Amino acid sequence: MDELPDTATGNSHLPGLRLLCIDDHPLFLEGLAAVLGNEKSRVEVTTAATMDEALSHLHNGEDFDLITLDWSLPDAKGGALLRYIRQHQLFIPVLVVSASENPVDLSLAMSSGASGFVSKSLGRQALLEGISQVLAGERYVNAGELERQAEEAIEIPALTSRQLEVLERLGKGWSNKEICASLCLTEHTVKTHVKALFQAFQVKNRTECVRKAQTLGILPS
Repeated sequence: MDELPDTATGNSHLPGLRLLCIDDHPLFLEGLAAVLGNEKSRVEVTTAATMDEALSHLHNGEDFDLITLDWSLPDAKGGALLRYIRQHQLFIPVLVVSASENPVDLSLAMSSGASGFVSKSLGRQALLEGISQVLAGERYVNAGELERQAEEAIEIPALTSRQLEVLERLGKGWSNKEICASLCLTEHTVKTHVKALFQAFQVKNRTECVRKAQTLGILPS
């Protein structure tokens, strides 16, 4: 691949690609921004080192064609960003660029809505190929041995945005009434969501549900 696709289609009056690159390692982030910025296509790179910083860009209404995301950040797992994007219907594709050696992270990223997953160990060409494929609307996974292991890993249930919100509150030890108040739901609706979570995780109670979600990386341990 000689260059990234250009959304401007040759028209100098239209903007080029706008990418949000999220990573907590300054040297990697600087290198990534430099690689993308040096591509022949016009690429505008915005960087963020934490989840809060990344979300501030999105809260401010900044528009991006693609997000590259380190799965493990100091203040949150990458799934938090994917949930935010889904809940707010932003329709921004996300390419996870991770050094993780845990196949569950790959499975969770893809099941949570990521458009692709690239191992940091594979270098520049794999990264540019992944960005190009995801921008073209295709799914892209290039993670070497991790990809094979992920296929054998435990299946991660697909949860709705509301179920994830209820699950997060279960993880904090909240009662049904507290969950009702925070999400403006009836107690019957909350009980329905909790029951659905038990079925999804194949557990019998709240404690088992939270532990299973922690094991899968959906909730922090």
